[in-house]
Amino acid sequence: MVQTEKEIKEYEEMNKKKKRNLIFLIVLFLALMAGYLGYGYYKENHQTEEEPVTAKVLEIDSSKVTEIGITQGETSVNLKKEGDVWTSEDDDSITIDSDKVESFLTDACEIPADLVIPDVTDFDQYGLTDSENTISLQWDDDLYVITIGDQNSNAGGFFYVRVNDEDTVYTIESSVRYALEKTMDDFAASEADSETDTETGSETE
Repeated sequence: MVQTEKEIKEYEEMNKKKKRNLIFLIVLFLALMAGYLGYGYYKENHQTEEEPVTAKVLEIDSSKVTEIGITQGETSVNLKKEGDVWTSEDDDSITIDSDKVESFLTDACEIPADLVIPDVTDFDQYGLTDSENTISLQWDDDLYVITIGDQNSNAGGFFYVRVNDEDTVYTIESSVRYALEKTMDDFAASEADSETDTETGSETE
């Protein structure tokens, strides 16, 4: 069968049209794949950023703690629990507000970490070798010493911390660090509370 010139042109035009459609479908498929992969990448990274931090510097039962030591340079606080009452080991004339101590322990016994740095051998670079800022929590034979090191101003003001002699360094937010920065005045009962306790004791007698 002999094709006319017109039929040949129509055939070639049909082939061109098929090729254009095929190329369009391939481009569309590639565009959809790129969009799908791009969305998956964004979603994965977005979810990672939104995931809450689960690491803890320390997580212990605050009700077990019977002794607290806080050192900040030349300033120190030493408290001891007898029954349900907290007292100062530095100055027995100071009445301690047990509620304030319990509030402090709530923060100190469960400290969230922003970053975990494992297998550290050089603690000096984090200001943890000769740090004079420590918090000790003790009961019976259990002792936890939290050492607070330098502040990293290049990472949102985080502070480096270490627990006991672990080879792990953590970073904590500055707000967490300052919540743990206490002096004896922060634990002392107000005059009104002290007078109330004295009156209650007198009535009991």
